[in-house]
Formats: sequence, C-alpha cells, structure tokens
Amino acid sequence: MLSKASRGALTRLLLAPSHRATGRNVSTKTLDVVKQTLPLVAEAGTEFTSHFYKRMFADHPELLNIFNTSNQRKGRQQKALFSSIAASATSLVETGELPHAALEGIHHKHCALNCVPDQYNVVGKHILGTIVDLLDPPSEVLEAWKEVYGVLAHECIEGSERLYREVEAKEGGWRGERDFRLARKSGLSHSVIEFVFEPVDGKAVCDFTPGQYTTLWLQGQGWKNRQPRHYTLIGEPNKKDYTIAVKKETDGLVSSYLHDRVAPGDVLQMSAPYGNFYLSEAQKLWTEASNKPVVFLSAGIGITPTLSMLGSIKNEQRSVLWLHAAENGEEHPFRSYLVGLARAKTEGFTRRVWYENPKGDDIQGTGNEALFHYKGRMELKNVEHLLPLSEVDAMYYFCGPSGFMESVAAQLSDLGVDKKQMSFESFGPAQNILNESIGH
Repeated sequence: MLSKASRGALTRLLLAPSHRATGRNVSTKTLDVVKQTLPLVAEAGTEFTSHFYKRMFADHPELLNIFNTSNQRKGRQQKALFSSIAASATSLVETGELPHAALEGIHHKHCALNCVPDQYNVVGKHILGTIVDLLDPPSEVLEAWKEVYGVLAHECIEGSERLYREVEAKEGGWRGERDFRLARKSGLSHSVIEFVFEPVDGKAVCDFTPGQYTTLWLQGQGWKNRQPRHYTLIGEPNKKDYTIAVKKETDGLVSSYLHDRVAPGDVLQMSAPYGNFYLSEAQKLWTEASNKPVVFLSAGIGITPTLSMLGSIKNEQRSVLWLHAAENGEEHPFRSYLVGLARAKTEGFTRRVWYENPKGDDIQGTGNEALFHYKGRMELKNVEHLLPLSEVDAMYYFCGPSGFMESVAAQLSDLGVDKKQMSFESFGPAQNILNESIGH
C-alpha cells in the first residue's frame, strides 16, 4: 500500500497545469492524468501486479489453467505485466500511440494461449480494482486509467483476432487446441529430448516460420491446474508433424513430466504455431537483404529457435557467425549437426562455443570444427575480431535464459551495436530485455 502522502499527491498532481498535446488514441485530459500519475504507479511496481493476480485468481480461479504457475511463483509474470502496462502508458504519453511493434509479440503469446475477448474484460476489472485497492485515487485518475486500459485491450483483441484468422486461413491451420499423438521420442543430450508429434485426425498441419513455437497443454496426475508451455518448432515444415526439443529443468514440472511420463502413443493438446522472433525491425533485412551478415547467439535450450532460423538460410550466400554457450558437451544438443555443418560449409559459416564446466572428453580447440573454443561464460570480447561490427545492417539474434540475454544485449551495446540490429526471444513472459539491459 502506498503511503498517505503518495496517495495525496495524486490529487495535488491533478491540479498542476499541463501543456501536453492531444494524443491520437486517448483524450488530452487522460494523457495529462496518466503522465502525472505514472511515477506513482511506478512506485507501486510489481506490488501492483502481484496484488492484481491474487485478486483476479481469487475471483476467477479457472484462469490459473492458462498461466504458467512457475512464472507466477518466480515473479516473472508479474514483472512482465507491469513492464507492458508501463511501456504502453509511457508510449501513449510520449507519442499518443501504443507501442504497436512491442505489443505484436504479446498478441502472439495471447493467441498461443487461446485468449478470448471476455478475458480482457476480466483483466480490466481487476487492474482498475487494484488501482483502487492500492492507490485509492480520485475518480479522474481511475477514469483516465480505465480509458488507457480500454485502448490497450482493444489493440490486443484486434491484434489477436488478426493472427487467429491468418493462421486459420493456412492449409492445416486451426484455432484453439488440436489433438496430437507422440510419434517418436529420442535423446539429444544428457538433459534434452526431441519429441515428434503427429495430428490425431491425420490431416495436414500448417507451416511455421523459423523461430516460431507451438504450445503444449498438459495436466499430470495430481496437478491442481492444467499447464501450457511454449516450445520452439525445429526442423523444416513438412505438413505432417511437428518436432520440439525439451530440456529437463531442475524442479521443472512440465519438462519433467514430458521426459519421464509421456510416451509414444500418448495424446496431447497443442496450439497452432505462433511467435514473432523472426519479425521485429529485422524482417525486411531477413527477407530482402540476403547478403547481410547474421550473428546467432544462444545458451542452453535457447539454441532451438536460432537453429531453426539457421536452417532456413544455411544455403544462402550470407555470412553467418554462430555463437553458443553450454554447461559442457553433455548439455550441448545438436552439437554433432553443427560440427558437421562446419565441415560441409567451409566458407561463410563460423562457429564458436563456450563451455562453463567442460568434461574430460570435451576437447578444446581453435578451429571451426572444434567441440568447444572457450572456457567460461560467453564473452564477446573473445570473438570481437569475428563480429561484423562495421556492418550497420548486420543482425544479431539471441535466445536463452534471461540473465544470458541481458548480458549479451549489454555486451553488444558496449561494442557499438545499435538496438535496432538486435532481436531476441523470451521463452517465458514477454520481457523488455533491451531496455532493461542497455537503457532507452
């Protein structure tokens, strides 16, 4: 709960003069109020979103079936929601527009979770209720934030419906869940297993773009709630099946269930492919500037989306630098494939690998075909001479744990790489890695 002085400041701020120009999406009065009250919402921080989720789940416990309970427990979802609200409000204040490009990834996640318009009404009710509970604001403040949320919800509903229709229109596309049977299951490393799923109805499945993911819906025996998880699709689209690679995480509820319990022949529910890792500001260069260099940076199971993207361009003439970090060779999926690619593609493909704790049979080397090259965590200073730093159109795609992505973003920035050249994929709730790591 904010202090009495902070709550009283809301009223005083409303009396202060403002010269803010009218935004195109909301009224001038609303923009003024939101601008004046944003610091107080920021003061509440993740306390705001934590209170919101407790409030909403108490009123609608069925929504626990579409939220990742691990992310809730670790506070990731709360942080992501607060960042989205703050970024949307800030964008409205500064430009009069929502951050449409940033929201595109959220639309994809909402479609993957099969969100429907009525759920946005529930969220709005409890966001406003949380404002009342924690801030006790004057009516003008509540009405302003209600208008802001209305604009945001409308954007999300329209954006999601657009994506739903695009996927449904594809051959083999669908909306909602579809039954798939596990056809094959095989180990890729000590902790990573590959799963191949075929549709139970025997019909075609829609194509996907490199870097996109599917969503599995599971509920093991004794689980209180059903759990969705997003997994990057690997391999090339074939209309017949989908393949994913899953790392067994320590205390991972769903990953452990998939590794230990799910067997060939079992039927699971899946959502259609979504995800915009391949988009952002890099899409034009990716599709049209086929001679521009690309750098892929990954850690752990974050290798899967970058590997999928590599597969789509491995026959092009562009220069590719592949950088990966793993615990050791036992925890390095697809190593044989990448070493083989390095042997076959002697020009234009360079790979470098870091092992934090190499095993005795992990032989360190310097060449492209070496099992690994550097000991420790990924340090881009080790490969500064290989990075296309002088190429302003070079693109950098990275994926892995949040700490890894924050480190990569900061290191690239220190080396002079512009944020517009960076794209990343977060497996959990949408994160603002670039802004958090290298500032605005």
